[in-house]
Amino acid sequence: MTERIVSVEKDDCTSCNACASNLPRYFQMDEDDLSESHNNGQNLNRAIIPEEDWDAVQNEIDECPGECIHWTKK
Repeated sequence: MTERIVSVEKDDCTSCNACASNLPRYFQMDEDDLSESHNNGQNLNRAIIPEEDWDAVQNEIDECPGECIHWTKK
């Protein structure tokens, strides 16, 4: 299985909560109401995304009003 990593640039987050609502398995809101990515609840501000969810995550990247969600390198 091929995987990719996604992360959130919190400084650009608009606190819209869309990513956390749409994909809670990869995104959550922190105590400051800013998005962060996670794996299994472990916050590393990066999430490993399996290939079957790439399109769903790409949609969140494309729809993010703050343009704060990005694919990153390992």
